[in-house]
Amino acid sequence: MHDVPHYFLYGKTTPDTTPDYLALTVLQESLPKHNWEIHPHRHDQLHQLLILEEGSVLTQIRDRHHEEQAGCILSIPAREVHGFNHQPSVKGYLFTITEAFLKGLFAESERQVFPFLLTEPLILEPTDTSDYQAIRYAVAQLVHEYQQPRMGQSVMIGTYLKLIFILLGRLAKPLIAPALATDKNYDSKVTSYERFLALLEQHYIKHWSVGQYASLLGLTENRLNRLCQRYTGQNALQIVHGLLITEAKRKLIYTGLSISEVAYDLGFKDPAYFSRFFTKQCGEAPGAFKKRLNVQSS
Repeated sequence: MHDVPHYFLYGKTTPDTTPDYLALTVLQESLPKHNWEIHPHRHDQLHQLLILEEGSVLTQIRDRHHEEQAGCILSIPAREVHGFNHQPSVKGYLFTITEAFLKGLFAESERQVFPFLLTEPLILEPTDTSDYQAIRYAVAQLVHEYQQPRMGQSVMIGTYLKLIFILLGRLAKPLIAPALATDKNYDSKVTSYERFLALLEQHYIKHWSVGQYASLLGLTENRLNRLCQRYTGQNALQIVHGLLITEAKRKLIYTGLSISEVAYDLGFKDPAYFSRFFTKQCGEAPGAFKKRLNVQSS
């Protein structure tokens, strides 16, 4: 396997005819045909919400393997490799939402409040709070609106989705705990940061310098670094390196590529330099990382 499969819905490479901005999967109805297992894959322009109402699921997200219990909610952004191994008794829902529709629900000023909300994997554990109960209510209403459409369906769906995500922004924690800024008084425009992330997705394999990204954005390097620090607690180079490491881990875990092939795939001209880079960033060599994760997943 040369790379992680890219799907619209799991097992489907193109969308079907039902709403082009949202798909609802009932877990207990769809999972038996997959033998309760969803192999690691990714969606290029789709965000997913997993609502686990009964049973448990073993999740695989990046290099994290963990069992989640009934009542949890997982938010998985576009391009994030993920896989699930469910108990046969599992019940719940999977919402698959187009990135454009979801992003369009939030004004720029609203995205500034939760800059990580649509870009980082999040988990919400069951909790006896009014906000958690409000999420559960909104999920039930969203399911009802999807299954029994009426006039203004897209508006209602968007309203419930926005409510769910705002509450997730308050309650959920990052699954892969990035260094997020805690200051909510953002004075930078989140769209510039989002443009940087979009450019990074397009060009990281070319190993652009921070100056090249800043120039294309019409910013100085210092301004770009301050912007990244404000939203993530990291400078621009750390974010660039973080994406390279994330992609390296994905390929080491989910593909049959050798370490040299991974290096070349990620734009490194020298596999030895890639190994040193990986070791410095992760504290272990890529070979040791791959062996450790293979043992954990076996």
